[in-house]
Amino acid sequence: MAPMGVLTRKPRVAASLHPDPVVLDQLRVAEKVALALAGSLAGLVLAGWLIPGLAVLWPSAWSLMKANTALSVVLIAAGLALARPKQSTKWIILGRLFAGVVIGIAGTAMFEHWSGHSTAVSTILASDRDVVRPGLMSLQSAISLALLGVAMLIDVSRSGPLGAVLDALSVLLVSYTLVLTAGYVFNAHSFVGPTPTLRMSPQTLICVALLTFVVTSRRARYGAFASLVAIGIGSKFARLVLPLAVLLAFSFILGGATLLASGKVTLPYAAAITASSMAIVLVGAVVLLAAQINRLEEDLRSQSLSDELTGLHNRRGFYLLGEQAVRDARRSAKPVTVLYMDVDELKRVNDTLGHDVGSELLRDVARLLRSTFRASDVVGRLGGDEFAVFAHDSDDDLTPRLQRLQTATDAINQSGEKPYLISYSVGRATSRMDSNETFAKLVERADAAMYMQKREHRAGGSMRDPGRQPSSEAMSR
Repeated sequence: MAPMGVLTRKPRVAASLHPDPVVLDQLRVAEKVALALAGSLAGLVLAGWLIPGLAVLWPSAWSLMKANTALSVVLIAAGLALARPKQSTKWIILGRLFAGVVIGIAGTAMFEHWSGHSTAVSTILASDRDVVRPGLMSLQSAISLALLGVAMLIDVSRSGPLGAVLDALSVLLVSYTLVLTAGYVFNAHSFVGPTPTLRMSPQTLICVALLTFVVTSRRARYGAFASLVAIGIGSKFARLVLPLAVLLAFSFILGGATLLASGKVTLPYAAAITASSMAIVLVGAVVLLAAQINRLEEDLRSQSLSDELTGLHNRRGFYLLGEQAVRDARRSAKPVTVLYMDVDELKRVNDTLGHDVGSELLRDVARLLRSTFRASDVVGRLGGDEFAVFAHDSDDDLTPRLQRLQTATDAINQSGEKPYLISYSVGRATSRMDSNETFAKLVERADAAMYMQKREHRAGGSMRDPGRQPSSEAMSR
């Protein structure tokens, strides 16, 4: 505990890692639907076992889901509904009690499978006399229900060791459900049970999948799956790609199996077609992912290197690109020049005409610079009323463009369309071809030259009042 009077700072969490409220709302609705479907399906089967007269109304395969299995699913669905986050303590305790009953039922079934001994638990609800092992649920069903029961006993918001256990259980449940699904889809019967009477029923698999979704969804708000519900672009992409990846994997393998079963192709050809199809889709997915990442990187770079008000490079962008341009110019033995510009009387414009007008003045200066200099030059706003230009020119070569800049400035001032007159002071600094001067030093010299000219203007009484007199430009070499 921190000493009295000492403030402790919570670790900052990146905004992109915060849960997306829209996704969470959608998951809450999906969880309710999943619980309702699982509970209803298992409840109908359980009713068929308890009320023989109803059984004649159900499809012929309804009894593949044993009574104890149906009861366990109903208890898990009810327990998850009762133990949802922010529920009262008594309901959470009742939900965990249901989980304990399910663990007991599933544990007994696993004991019967592994020991070969029967217990009265399997037939306590229904006799189920027409099979070799009356009332015994499949081993796969027992394992799935036991895992769900254990997961229900742990608070979904827990961190530390118990949180890690719950994350591991969630991963195990998802993986096991996919294996069982593959067993049904590809007729790998040993995955779902050794015999038809001891096989996990399709309705049980559906219920287990729905309940696994609920357990994993609730844990995703806190644990290892948090990136799937976060607000970031990567999370949005994962939510889109993850279900598609699972569906595509099953679809391609099923397509290959169908080709092989049709007798039109042999195993090597079916394998080749399946593998090549998957490879083509994966290549396309990688290309799309790379393009998405590149666009994201470009957006981030633009946001981090651009000035929001003017659209020019900000200080970081100007220095980053300027340093690279100096290195390139030095390798090609070409001179470079930095201009440092200070917009005169911006504070007075802000104070007398308002900050919106001051912002428009800065945007006008940015447009003048952007239209005067080449795309290969680096133009930036370094902050406040200060602008800078990195030009691939010597001092003499730059003079005509500065004259064009002054002409364009005078044209705006003489038009009378603006409530201010644009006035600025400019300092220049040129780096020789054989110089090892750093970019930062070059900018510093241009800045010093600009301030020297500004002091000369002030000393000579030549400072202009925007809104009253024409613009002025001061240049220093």
